Formats: sequence, C-alpha cells, structure tokens
Amino acid sequence: MEHLVDQIIETGKLVWDKDLSGGLSGNLSVRASENIVLITGRATCLGMLKKEDICSVDLEGRPLEKNFTPSSETVFHVAVYKNFDARAVVHVHPTFTNGYFAVNEKISFDTFETRLTLGDIPVIEQKTPTITDIAPVVEALKQSNIVVLKNHGVVAIGATLKDAFFLVQTLEEAVKIACLKTLFAKGDGASIKAGLSAQNIGQPGKKFGLFSEDQIKEIVSIVNGDEKFKKLALESALETKLAVVLDETGQTYCFNFSGGGIKDYSHSASEAEFVISGKLEYWRAIFNRKLDPFAATTQKKLKLKGDFAKISRWYVPFNRLFDLWTAVPVE
Repeated sequence: MEHLVDQIIETGKLVWDKDLSGGLSGNLSVRASENIVLITGRATCLGMLKKEDICSVDLEGRPLEKNFTPSSETVFHVAVYKNFDARAVVHVHPTFTNGYFAVNEKISFDTFETRLTLGDIPVIEQKTPTITDIAPVVEALKQSNIVVLKNHGVVAIGATLKDAFFLVQTLEEAVKIACLKTLFAKGDGASIKAGLSAQNIGQPGKKFGLFSEDQIKEIVSIVNGDEKFKKLALESALETKLAVVLDETGQTYCFNFSGGGIKDYSHSASEAEFVISGKLEYWRAIFNRKLDPFAATTQKKLKLKGDFAKISRWYVPFNRLFDLWTAVPVE
C-alpha cells in the first residue's frame, strides 16, 4: 500500500506543476484492495501532499484511521469503485477547461491525438460545490473515462492514476488549442461545435436489433452505397479485414474491405487483421452516437487486437465508416 501512497503524492505534484488545480482544490484516489480506497484528505494541497494527507476509507466512504477527514468528494470516489473496475480517480479544476465550458457545451478537437484519446466528452451541469448528484456523472463515465462538470471541474478514471491524469492534461491542452485557434482566427469567441452531422440515409423509423444479421446487412448496404466512403477507401488503399465481437455472446462479424467497400462479411475473426471487442453497453453507446469508437479503444472500453499504427493510417475512411454505422438506429 505504501507504493500507492507514493503514486498519489507523485500525481498530486504533476497536477500542481501542470496548473490543473490550484490552492486546496482537487482530490485523488486509488483502489488499494477490494474494499479499501486510498484518498486525499479534505483541505489538502495536491502539490504539497505528505503521507499523512492520505487515508484509507471503505466502500461506504468511512475513514479507517481516527481523526482523519477524507475529501468532501469521497462519496463520489467510492461510487466510481462500486460501478466500475477502474483503479484510480482524478478530480481537478483546470483553469482553461473550466473557463471554456462555462460558455460552451462541446469542443471540436484540432489534433488527431486528442480525438483518438478523448472522443466526445460528456458535459454535466453542476450546481453544488461538491458532486451531490452522483448518478448522472456515473452514467456519463460509462460513455467516456473523462467527464466535464460544468462550473466545477473535471473527473477522470483509469487503470492507474497516470492514465486518468493524462486524460485531464490532454483535455486542458486541447482547450488551450481551441482558445488560441479562436484568437488567431480573430473570431468572436463563438462556441466551437462538434459532433456528427445527421445522416439522411437508412430506413426512416426502423430500428434494428444490436448485432443482429439485419443490422449488419443494413450497415453493409449503406456503406457500399456511400460515394464518400468509396472515395476515401480507394484513396487510402483500404484493403483489410476488421472483426467486431460482442463479449457477452461471442457474436462476431468480420468485414472484408476491398475495392472501396465491404466485399463481404463472415462470422469468424480467424482471418481478421483487426479485432474490436467489447461489452453490450459500450457497443450500444457507439451505435447511439454516445461513445466515439476510436476513443473507446484508447480508453480501453473496447479492446483492439491488431497494429494500432496500421489501423490509424485508415483513420479517415474508418471515421466515415463509423458515421455510417450510427446511421442504422438500434433498438
């Protein structure tokens, strides 16, 4: 447990050095065991943490050391560990991120790295100094490992403190770029819009069973009828086999991309160059446009088997592909 305390102190210093939280704001935690969480204390400075500033609490948020008051956000931290297999939580108040989302609801990312890392970030209205309405934040974390709390700060979860810290730092850098972009363009500071444009394709009003044969056939039909995808696929020489797998049932569809479209598909991943697998809730979120598939793989909500560097060379046609996928509504 000593090494986990050291990790919290180290991460607190990183948060401080990168100006992601000032004064006595922000809190960090790690899951030490099945029923024990290490968390920073109330009114502690993340950049000046000492071992005595960190204590153990149970999954009800009760401190296991006498005369110690844990962070006021302890109830939220333990709620994360009850609902996710995450091992770390970072909650901070980044200046640029807070300022940006005070007047904007979305952000468009200007580098591929931020898009791949962050995807579409949920923004939750916050009306109290601490996270008292925990349910919507937990729900949002099912779609993304990082969530903006409007007028409050940011929470991020991960397998390690560094994983969560990097998400927060990446978002702050992306917001700085967005602000500079507005200044350099001599714009009026209007909101930067993001998200997918509506697709006027598919069968209006009809919904398909998730991972059903009908859904896959409809996807293939739409993709092969889309001239933009064909152009992008041919320009990038998209020739590969990509399989998608539903964890709960093992259902598999392996798409054979060739000649600017999907040549055919099978139910085996044995010949696939890339395999993307995940739980039902994450696939449903993707097809409902609540979760970006690229970010889902980098945040480990989906598992990618294959050479990420190689699949990223086809980022543009695959980005169009996923837009088309979500044009097929699911039940």
